[in-house]
Amino acid sequence: MTSNIWALVAAAVGGGGLAGVVTTIIAGVLARPKTRADAVKVLTDSALAQVNELQERTAEAEREAVAARAEAAQARQQMRELTGEIDAAVATLRSWRAAILAPVGLDAEVRLEQLRVMVRDPGGTINGRHL
Repeated sequence: MTSNIWALVAAAVGGGGLAGVVTTIIAGVLARPKTRADAVKVLTDSALAQVNELQERTAEAEREAVAARAEAAQARQQMRELTGEIDAAVATLRSWRAAILAPVGLDAEVRLEQLRVMVRDPGGTINGRHL
């Protein structure tokens, strides 16, 4: 088997193949840095693309978080306003209940008129009905 290898080498050298073999070896050695540089460039470009995508997603998430915080702040303000309105309505209902359940010391007609005045809103209606 070793004689076959030597026979091939002798044929390559004798037939001018040595130059081809040497050229192939030199080209292979010189191409390694280029191949490595190409691989580094591909890896760098891929990593940069992933970083850019991550930055875009992060920016989008930050915008959504800002919008959500603004919406939550607006909802809290509305809740405070509604709580105030509900507290006022409860106080009004309690005063009406107290007036209705107060002992009758006056004429019933006078008492009814006082209750009507008490429940009249500024628009001149009682419970949404015009009198």
